[in-house]
Amino acid sequence: MGDDKIRYDRNDAEINVHRLVGKMPELPRRYGLWIINAAGAGRSPKGSFAHCPQRRFEFYSLSHLIEGGGKLWFPGGREAEVRPGQAILITPGTIHRYGGSETEPYIEDSIRFCGPVADMMQAAGVISSGLFHFGSVRRLLPLIELIQDPSNDAQINANVALQQLLVDLYNEQRRGAASGTPMEELIRQIKSRPDHWWTVGELAEFCNLSTDQLRRNFLRHTGMRPKHYIEELKLRQAAELLISTTLPVGEVAARFGYLDPYHFSRRFKAFSGMAPERYRNESPGAIRRKKPEESLTFPR
Repeated sequence: MGDDKIRYDRNDAEINVHRLVGKMPELPRRYGLWIINAAGAGRSPKGSFAHCPQRRFEFYSLSHLIEGGGKLWFPGGREAEVRPGQAILITPGTIHRYGGSETEPYIEDSIRFCGPVADMMQAAGVISSGLFHFGSVRRLLPLIELIQDPSNDAQINANVALQQLLVDLYNEQRRGAASGTPMEELIRQIKSRPDHWWTVGELAEFCNLSTDQLRRNFLRHTGMRPKHYIEELKLRQAAELLISTTLPVGEVAARFGYLDPYHFSRRFKAFSGMAPERYRNESPGAIRRKKPEESLTFPR
């Protein structure tokens, strides 16, 4: 379906506003939910996130990343990687940016919708802006196929299916918070960015939780508070790098977000009981730089 019902404006604050200009048809109006448009395998090129302006929608948008990779940004500098199997839900008025990463395109199934039913679901906390685990199955495709059929039955069935999908998504997130599934995805994100110092606010935003909820769930999942877990993970990885490479200590420190190598050395000693160089020298099997007299010689 096309975007003929949506207009793109730029306001004085340099924020793109995607306005809804199409009129809700009678049947969706009576039902209270309107799927404005839907598309399968839409593609934004790699690097599109960097060029995406700040924007807000006058409608709801659900995007399921099916291939490639991307990034998502909310105000306050909250930025997260988006991987296949994740979905982005944007509610009306939420300022955001998302698109393809520097190296991968953003390939999505997407649905845009509005109506009093969606508004009531948002007011009840069933739907909210954020990044969610959605799975590898293309769950939006049946809705996309239904909405392309103009018959009354297909339109009603599409609206019912969308409403049920949103409720299912809410229930899955609730169960995931209890079982640790979103937390496991968060841990994977932390491990994939070893040079980044995550704030509690960023962690909470990633899991769509309050900061207090994030602290409780994180402690329950790992047995550690977020700050302690992140630093110990960095130091454990740094220890492995010290014995598996000959990188200078300062470069090892920088790879894990320590701008001051002396601060890194103090923290590493508190963690391991010895300074980084001593740890490297006393670790069996550590790779060491060859001394000049150890250079290879060949017989004449």
